[in-house]
Formats: sequence, C-alpha cells, structure tokens
Amino acid sequence: MHAIPAWYGFLNKSHVLQINSLVKRAFKYGYVKSVISLEQLMQDYDDKLFHKATYQNHAMHHLLPSLKSSGYNLRTSGHGLCVNLIKSQLHKKTFINRAMFNDC
Repeated sequence: MHAIPAWYGFLNKSHVLQINSLVKRAFKYGYVKSVISLEQLMQDYDDKLFHKATYQNHAMHHLLPSLKSSGYNLRTSGHGLCVNLIKSQLHKKTFINRAMFNDC
C-alpha cells in the first residue's frame, strides 16, 4: 500500500477497471467486507500522504514548493491557471503534482 500513490497515476483506465472488477468479485465471494473503487481508495491515500508530506521532518517535504508570503490580499486565481502550469502528461501523473493540483 505504500507504493500505490507512486504508480497509480500511470495506470490506464483499463487497468483501473480490471482492479475494480477484482474487488467486486472479492466482495461477491466474501473476501472483503465492502466494495470500494480504486479511485476513492487512491484519493484517500493521496490526501493522507500529502498531508504527512507537509510536515518539516517528512522525507518528501523537500519536493514541495516553498511557502510564499505576500503582503497583498489577492483573490484566488481560479482553475485556469493551474492547468497551464504543468506542460507534460508524464509530469502531471506524478504523486506530488497530482496531490498539489487536485482541485484544478
């Protein structure tokens, strides 16, 4: 479960559908207590890991951008800006970028 956030962004939709159908079959035969989609599971793991990475003593903390403080009281820029910051698809699928730009 520790490596899932690292490789989840690189899965194809067909892989995700296969994993979801495997979980449904496992529920059908009584191996698991509930059916949860891989997308929901990954969202939960991404949120938890990103929250942990914000602490100073975490190993991934150095990957996060430094906090910027401005004396200005500006409006939020909206969703359009976040999408244009990252150019390559491979870069968009990494954990840090997926977690940072989750709401964009």
